[in-house]
This record gives sequence, C-alpha cells and structure tokens, in this order.
Amino acid sequence: MAITSVIEMTIPEWIAVKDNPRQRDTERHARIAANNHLSTYSHIHRIVWAAIDKGGNVLCKLDGHTRSYLWENSFLDVPPEGTVLVILVSVANMQEAKMYYDQLDNSRAAKKPSDAIFGACRENGISLHSPLLRLCQFSTQLKIANGGWDRLDISKMIRTWKPYLIELDCLALSNRYSLLIAVMLRTIRSDGIAIAGPFWTKLDNNEGVKRSNGSDGIQQLHSMMEVRKAAGSLAGYANLMEISARAYEAYQGWKDGKLFTRVPRLSNSFSQLCQSDKPKSRKVVS
Repeated sequence: MAITSVIEMTIPEWIAVKDNPRQRDTERHARIAANNHLSTYSHIHRIVWAAIDKGGNVLCKLDGHTRSYLWENSFLDVPPEGTVLVILVSVANMQEAKMYYDQLDNSRAAKKPSDAIFGACRENGISLHSPLLRLCQFSTQLKIANGGWDRLDISKMIRTWKPYLIELDCLALSNRYSLLIAVMLRTIRSDGIAIAGPFWTKLDNNEGVKRSNGSDGIQQLHSMMEVRKAAGSLAGYANLMEISARAYEAYQGWKDGKLFTRVPRLSNSFSQLCQSDKPKSRKVVS
C-alpha cells in the first residue's frame, strides 16, 4: 500500500468524496455504530483513508463511510476542529481501490456474509427490494446454486447471477422460503421467469392444490417445509442440501403436471445441475 501523504479536509469536503463502489450497507451499520463505538467522540475518528490516482486526484473513500453518513445527517457531532485527516493511498485504478477497501475493512471487523453480498450488489448496480432478498442473507444459497465458489470473488459471483437475482427480486416474495433461494435461481435460469415465477409465487401465497388422489408440487413442498420446521430439521448444510434437492423435484413434478402422494423423492438431479451447468456473466439492462 503506497501512502503518499496526509491532507486535511473539511467535513463537507470529506462527505463529497465518492464512496467506494464496494461499500457495504452504510445506513444499517451507521445505526449500530452510533450506539456503540461512535457514540463517544475520540480523536481517532478524525483519521480516514482515501484513494488517489497517479495524477493526484481523489478517487474514492477507502474507509470512513459510516462517519461520513452520520455527519451528513447530523447523527454524530463533527470533530471540534471541523476537519478530518485524510491518509491518501496511490492506486493504479478503481479495482485497486476496491482491494484496499477490502483490506482496511477486514482488518477492523469480521464482515458478515450479508455485508459482502450487499457491497457486491452495490458494485454491480443491483438494488434489491423484496423481503426475500433485500437483507442480502443468501450467500450459502448462492454458493449452492453456483456449484461452489469456483474461486470467484463475491463480486464476480453476483455479476454472474445478476439477471436471475433481478428477476427473482421482481416477484416481491416474502422471506418465508429463503432456504430455497438456490432452487429459485436455478429454475429461473433453466426455465425462465415466465415458467418458474408462478411456482414460487404460488408457494409464497400457499396456493397449492390438494386432491383426493394427491397434491401438486406446490402443496407438497409447502407441507414438507412445515413438517421439517416443526421437527427442527431446517438448520445445517446437510439439511439445506436435502431440502433443495426435494424442492427441485417438487418443482419438476409441478411443471410436468404430476401429483404427489408422498414427500418429493431425494435425488441428485439438483446437485448435478448446479455442478454441470455453471452460468457465465451476460449483459443486463437494468
């Protein structure tokens, strides 16, 4: 890390510096910080980091986003001096600025997976609004859908799944079936939102069909999830993989017009799909 100099900026000048593209959920962290480590002023709060290009132009913040947000919204008293001391780091490009952001962020606190997902979505121009996705708590489901991380960083992973995340978000589903996000993404990718979307919307609304000779995949999946919830068998990676496999069979049966008289069978069809058909990034208009 090439530190070039330390300069003084006024608080408004610091607020105006562009946020790092990979910045996590600032507003949520600001609410927590204002009641914890930023609740009492310390002189250390004046020290912030920023990236500059080879021409000496300030590119973006490397840290200090939370303080900037709190100062801008008058939730935190500004330093008595009215300024911050900015440590300037020379970078070759914005990608290097993102890398230094990660290093500074990881050195101070263990970032939650949801923070990493939020930052990656922000970097890739995705704004999620549905109760199912807006908290960005789907890192494990994303890993399952992708057949593993495949040595991709989280930003590249989000970029790869961007089209399907946007389509899933547009369904405005509740978070009732968040354990099934991997299957949702996979079915949207394989069959399109026009086919897969109604299945997940009807499941979310508990609109399955039960007849004397059996139940459709929606009703059977709903019943299975209720039974597992009552039995306390939802938590854990092994349970998640089994649930995903059975949910995929329920979806396939519903698509084929099949009626179930028992829990959807456990097969390796879903895991094989995730391993053999890894999506590549494609351009999205959003």
